[in-house]
Amino acid sequence: MQTQTKILLWAVEHIQKLSKLYLRLCDDSHPRLKAVYQGFGFCDRSQRQVDAYFVFGYEYQIPPPVI
Repeated sequence: MQTQTKILLWAVEHIQKLSKLYLRLCDDSHPRLKAVYQGFGFCDRSQRQVDAYFVFGYEYQIPPPVI
């Protein structure tokens, strides 16, 4: 398992403990990072320009914890 996936799994577990429904992230359009997010199951949420840069937002719906 890749390090990025391990970090995202940790984040999902942490967010579940906080009883949140979504994990939201953003980046400034790195194609490889976008591929990691999409491969994990994140959906595109937003896109906006900040000065000369484009910033992309991603959203992952947190599944209910397994008991």
